[in-house]
This record gives sequence, C-alpha cells and structure tokens, in this order.
Amino acid sequence: MPGRNNEHLSATRSFKFNTRLNPILGPKDMPERWQGTPIDEFISAHNFNKPIETESGDAPKLLLVSCIEFRFAPQVPANFAYMIRTAGGRISNIPGSEFALAYILANGVKHIATVGHNDCGMTKVEAFKPKLVEALVEQGWERDNAQKFIEENAETFAMKDEIDSLEFEFLRMRSLFKNVEIAPLFVSLSSSRLHIPTWYDQYK
Repeated sequence: MPGRNNEHLSATRSFKFNTRLNPILGPKDMPERWQGTPIDEFISAHNFNKPIETESGDAPKLLLVSCIEFRFAPQVPANFAYMIRTAGGRISNIPGSEFALAYILANGVKHIATVGHNDCGMTKVEAFKPKLVEALVEQGWERDNAQKFIEENAETFAMKDEIDSLEFEFLRMRSLFKNVEIAPLFVSLSSSRLHIPTWYDQYK
C-alpha cells in the first residue's frame, strides 16, 4: 500500500500480536466444528481463493461482523452473507443491535464470523478526539455540543487491545446467542490473511 509500512500493518510480525495468533494455512488448521460449515467456506475463500458458489435467490448462510476498516475486504460473493460493519467490529456497544441479529437468525443463519484486525483506529481514539470534534463542527454542530458528544461516546468505542476486544465481543455474543456457531477471526492487514486467536483454544 503506497505510503504505508507493510511491517507496521503485519500482525504476524508485530510483538503485540505474533504470539497470540494461530495461522490458518490449510484445512488441518481449521477447528473441526467449523469444517464443512459456512465459516469454513468463508475462510477458504478469503485465505485460499476457493470459490463460493451462490445463485440469485440463495438465502445467506453466514453473518459477518467486522470493523468499518477500509483495508479489509471480505472475499465473499453476493447472497452468501449478511454483513454488519461497525467501529471496532463490535455490536455490543450499539443499542438495539440484538434486534438486527434476531432478524438475521430468523432468516435461518446459524453461523457468525466476527473479524478483528491489527492497527485499529479505535485504539487511537484519545489522540483523535480533536479531529472528531472538528469534523462535527464542520458539519454545523456547535463546538460545545460536538465536544460533549465525542467525550460521552469515546469511551464506548475506544479499545486498548484489538485481540482482547475480539474476545470480549465473542463471549458476549455467545452468552446471548447460545445455539449458533460463532467464529472469532483476526485479519493481518499486510497480507489480508485470517488467523485464529490463541485464546480460542480454551473455548472450543
């Protein structure tokens, strides 16, 4: 990517992440409970360019929850998955998000993939606050109202660690939706490869 350091965008080469991720290099690295499921299809398409066959009118099989991050583009065709993209890839901090999930589950989806990533802007919210305020002021907000809004919401969206945040979201969703399979995944922005957080081993 022009103007960006790929080393900086690599989770697998970062001291912060490299010992906390398991690579998915082939079918043997896929948890058995995911094999033959829409989660398997998604990972195989994204990591190994294995085509997913869909037709017009097909019902989606998967819900993908990920960040608004523009450097991550899930490799799935139309009709395969519902998508929810939020700041930090979290829906636990969005009021009423359970309604959207209920709608998706009511349409037959039984598998969810939550995707975190390295170099997330939500780990830099504190330093970014002045720009957030200015963006609202430019849109006609009174400065005091803009500052109050950003201060009130910054803590909700900010995160200290991307992998810890993914675990929190995974556990919360699993507690609310007990009869769906939820796969926590982590993408390295330099390679766009999906990985499995090492902490998932204790929950399998």
